[in-house]
Amino acid sequence: MRRPDDAPGAFAWLLGFVAVLLPWAGAAFGLAGIWHMARQEPGGWWYLAAGVALVAAGFLTDLLRARPPALESSEPVLNRRHDQLVGRTVVVGEAIRRGRGKVRVGDTLWPAEGPDTPAGEDVQVTATRGMVLVVGPAAGPGQSGGGTATAADKQ
Repeated sequence: MRRPDDAPGAFAWLLGFVAVLLPWAGAAFGLAGIWHMARQEPGGWWYLAAGVALVAAGFLTDLLRARPPALESSEPVLNRRHDQLVGRTVVVGEAIRRGRGKVRVGDTLWPAEGPDTPAGEDVQVTATRGMVLVVGPAAGPGQSGGGTATAADKQ
């Protein structure tokens, strides 16, 4: 039987098992050390030192097997289509009334919020709230508008 590529191997399971046991063993050795020291036996310091070393080894093992933080992507909006639309000029598909309506992006209608606007007008996506596009008046000629409504958007 073959294990999946992303499944942890035997070494990872062993390391995880040891990482769980080390702090407990360290606590036991530490308590034994304190008990021996309270009775003024000479080996108490060794037990206590072993306990501290085992607890420290447990924490170090956890740090080593912890996953590194995710790297920042060079394309932070890669899989967030709605965020990719910010700055783009789109066409109102269903009139925006009382602040809510729909805009057409390609062949899809997206829910939108913004000032009341009749269907067929160009508007610019200024932000997103979840999957809702926040729109405002389209930038006039000569102003930076990000993108323009295409013929497919106006159909």
